[in-house]
Amino acid sequence: MSEPSPPVLVQNDNRRFAVTMTRAVAFSWLLTLFATAAWLAPPASAHATIVSTTPGDGSHVDVSPEVLAFELSEPVTLVEGSAQLIDSTGARHSVATDRVEEGGRRIVFVVDGKIPDGAYLATARVISADTHVVSLSSRFTVGSVTQFGHALDAGVTTTGAEQYLRYPSKSAVYLGVVLSSGLMIAGRWVWPTALGDRRFRTVYRVGTAILTVGLLGRFIVQVAGQSGGLVDASASAVATVLGAQLGVAIVVAVVLNLACFAYPPGTNRTADVLGYLQAASAVVAITLGGHGGSTERWPLAFIGTAAHVYAAALWLGGVCILALVVDGAAQLERWHRVAAGHVVLVSATGLTLAILQVRPIEALFRTSYGLVLTVKVVLVGLVVVAGYLTYRRYRHGTTDPAGDRGENPRRSRTVIVEAALAVAVLAATSLLSSLTPAKDSYTTSVHTELNFGASEILDVEIDSVRRGPQTLTVRFRTPDAGFAAGAALPDVDVELSSAVANVARMPVELTRTGPDGDGLTWISDGVIVPTAGEWKVTVRFEGTHGPKLASFDYEAL
Repeated sequence: MSEPSPPVLVQNDNRRFAVTMTRAVAFSWLLTLFATAAWLAPPASAHATIVSTTPGDGSHVDVSPEVLAFELSEPVTLVEGSAQLIDSTGARHSVATDRVEEGGRRIVFVVDGKIPDGAYLATARVISADTHVVSLSSRFTVGSVTQFGHALDAGVTTTGAEQYLRYPSKSAVYLGVVLSSGLMIAGRWVWPTALGDRRFRTVYRVGTAILTVGLLGRFIVQVAGQSGGLVDASASAVATVLGAQLGVAIVVAVVLNLACFAYPPGTNRTADVLGYLQAASAVVAITLGGHGGSTERWPLAFIGTAAHVYAAALWLGGVCILALVVDGAAQLERWHRVAAGHVVLVSATGLTLAILQVRPIEALFRTSYGLVLTVKVVLVGLVVVAGYLTYRRYRHGTTDPAGDRGENPRRSRTVIVEAALAVAVLAATSLLSSLTPAKDSYTTSVHTELNFGASEILDVEIDSVRRGPQTLTVRFRTPDAGFAAGAALPDVDVELSSAVANVARMPVELTRTGPDGDGLTWISDGVIVPTAGEWKVTVRFEGTHGPKLASFDYEAL
């Protein structure tokens, strides 16, 4: 008969089993939370913006234009076959050629012959430098037609299977880089002997697999965007993506991921070198696939994003080592120093990127990008607090890099809280990289009061300060004595001008409603501010005391 196991060994085995099950259950819930947050992410918006169009957006031309053009804020790639010219009846007019000029900053259509008088919408789809698909549109009228009507859409929206692949793939990339690159670099810094542990290799392989799936998903999304849809994907679209910086970075990262999956770091010296190369390629691919890939403020945006990704991956990778690889809270003294330095780097680069992407400061609280950024900052702060509390509680524990099998399993459970917060940070990061930067999405209304004296006061409101379609509303309150019977009602004329846009005078067509209980109201019809910059609003009011003029300025974004 075999001898029964000693009580101490049985107790230790039970503890190990409890720790293993706790980690497995926690990790499963973390993956579920992360995937759910990513799946519910809102659609990504475009980051390249229109600087100007030819003809100008909302303008009128007397004769059929020969060339249509979009001037953009950064270089883009034109989606093949996406250029369209649509009239108010929905009919499409052929475009002889379309091309990209000025290093990708100018999209040009050559109109095939003359187009008849009418209202037109020129559209195209491009891929911006930060890999987002951008829908371009510009409206104009030709000849005897001066009104747009309501038949022309302001843009083109496309849907397809790729929209459901975009967010999970981006989330997988962020999670995978932490569980692979971050795990390896943090292990080298603090727990070098843990790299030879079976659990490290298991977690690392899971991380490289997740990262590979995410990168391949990103590649498919790029091909779908280049083709105008996943079902229309073509060999030429694949070749175009492979020729771009992001496409090359994805291919290199995937190849290195597969090599590291087969030979994870800690196996031999060659595997260690491959691990470092894999980490570098992953950081570059993530940077090019996000806001760091934009040519605006190059190379500051790229360097800041790359440093941010590296520091965050190492920091959160170290948290994952404590939660999933080593037993207990090993090497906390050294880990605390390494983590503190990288938290400072994360904070500094994050602040730099926030300054680049959030303008004005009000955008931090009035845009989706700003709100998600605020949530991310709060979550990062909670991770820091959780890490510090863990350090304070267990700093006098073991210093064995591989951990002690007899340690209190509660140590691992406390680190799980830190790991859960870290995954929440990754989810917020995934959302953030999919949103239009606050500087490109922030808007507010303009409201001013023009007092012409003798109780003649106009309230003027512009619904948005962003360039493009705007609605201007002028309100005149009913006098206390009311409007005199048979007397002419007050009248209002408004015009816009801008020295920056070289617009000397742009009359605004107004439609009057009233008089009613609130007075008179004039609402603009089809006002389009073509460019950003300072605009002057001039109001001519003709009341019972004769015509009077007043004006005010506002900044269009």
